[in-house]
Amino acid sequence: MKASFIICIVIFVACVSHKKEVKYILPDEMLPHVKVMYAQTCDRGYMLWQKNCSGCHNQKVKRKEIIPDFRPEQLVGYSLRLTNKRHEITLTDSVVSEEDLAVIMTFLNYKKKNDIKKK
Repeated sequence: MKASFIICIVIFVACVSHKKEVKYILPDEMLPHVKVMYAQTCDRGYMLWQKNCSGCHNQKVKRKEIIPDFRPEQLVGYSLRLTNKRHEITLTDSVVSEEDLAVIMTFLNYKKKNDIKKK
């Protein structure tokens, strides 16, 4: 019993340390428990992005799919629906709720920026 518990702990630590890749850039001033909550929100935002946004916005660079970096002024909640005529049709409240849109915006605000070398 004790051995199986220790094995579970070792496997858990290995999985967590393996996933140590930085996906989000969260402010240093954020308390650790708040960072955990924001990272979870960003994970949910990523899933919503993949489902609702990636088809039109993601780009392929060197056979790798890239989520674009948006400027903060581009990520202004509800007005996002109005600034792009296609969004009026494809990004309606019935497709992406205001809450889901806010979660997507959180993900886009805190995702690690792309490191693409410009020629």
